[in-house]
Amino acid sequence: MLNCVIIDDEQFAIDALLKYIDLMPGLRVSGIYTDSLQALQSVSSTDNIDILFMDIDMPSLSGLELASVLRAKTRRLIFTTAHSRYAFEAYEVAGDAFLLKPYSFAKFSTTINRLFAGMEQPAQTVQERDDYFLVKSKADDLAIIRIRYDEVIAFESAQNYIRIHLSGQRILTAYLTLKDILQLTAGRSEFKQFHRAFIISTWNISQIRGNTVQMINNLSFSVGDLYKKQFTSYLEEKLLTTSRK
Repeated sequence: MLNCVIIDDEQFAIDALLKYIDLMPGLRVSGIYTDSLQALQSVSSTDNIDILFMDIDMPSLSGLELASVLRAKTRRLIFTTAHSRYAFEAYEVAGDAFLLKPYSFAKFSTTINRLFAGMEQPAQTVQERDDYFLVKSKADDLAIIRIRYDEVIAFESAQNYIRIHLSGQRILTAYLTLKDILQLTAGRSEFKQFHRAFIISTWNISQIRGNTVQMINNLSFSVGDLYKKQFTSYLEEKLLTTSRK
């Protein structure tokens, strides 16, 4: 279990972060501070903090100033802010990640798993259970829907949202971008992009004819010119050929 501490002077930002943390079974909150000076006095290296989520633009003492003191007291420091202009300064004070508000759950979960990949047991709790993700459904009054990775056939870009093609001929739409999906599927080798509008699960390819890929739900597309190298590499890795002469 990873211990998290939140330092942010905006309650709505804290509430949003708490919802995301609650959705990841390997995380728990051990402290919340809305006053940066109070955090400075209270946070101790004996608190065993794994992740410190810190806003930057706060009264009294900014997150950047606070980080210079608290960085050594946490394994990972993640800055959360609505101002992109702080990105460079955040990394100068040894920030491990920078989440620009408002950020999606996909971005949040990908960041956590990236920061703790390959580390000792606490991080593995997040990784081992990460067989699903959550999205807000456009067609269901933005209800949060749980989707297993092995249900996904393809992610399809459609203007300002994503169609998620699922097993059982289901299609869910969500206000996401392909960039969000690339972050979500990072590190999952079954997901490939062979077309600018699609990220597919190679587990669910039905057949390939020339440059045309057909999925098990009959969705099909032609491999884009920009992705032919990746497509060829995939075929070379997966295509069974004979050694017979």
